[in-house]
Amino acid sequence: MTVVFISFDKANEKSKDAEIAEKIESAEVVESLPYVYSDEGFERRVHEMTHQKVYAESKWGAFEMKEENIDMLLKVLDETEMENEESYREILTTWKKGDFSNSVEVHNRIWSSNEGDIGEAERLATPEEERIYVEENFRMD
Repeated sequence: MTVVFISFDKANEKSKDAEIAEKIESAEVVESLPYVYSDEGFERRVHEMTHQKVYAESKWGAFEMKEENIDMLLKVLDETEMENEESYREILTTWKKGDFSNSVEVHNRIWSSNEGDIGEAERLATPEEERIYVEENFRMD
């Protein structure tokens, strides 16, 4: 089940989020998303994906860094206009190629732009730290 959060600027007018919702609902996506993307929501998902690849004292939110999710976000970029579209496309394309070396930088840029004060990424996660993170957040069998 997909839950869609849509905000409306005026009672009888569609907001940008509603237009994005219509585009995404009509698009063929790899996997359902838990909500429709605004610029802030898209940024949140990219940030949450970095949590799998970085070591930080605290992390809030998890969105698995896997090819299907990367493809899904690239499709969202194809279907909508985002404020930092070029930057997001470069980040996601790099990740799609299996290069996650920019994850600390991406995490901290988003973290800083949201005035984060707890949870700055210190380094890339070790393979063991990433394995544990994936098991705890995505493999709850």
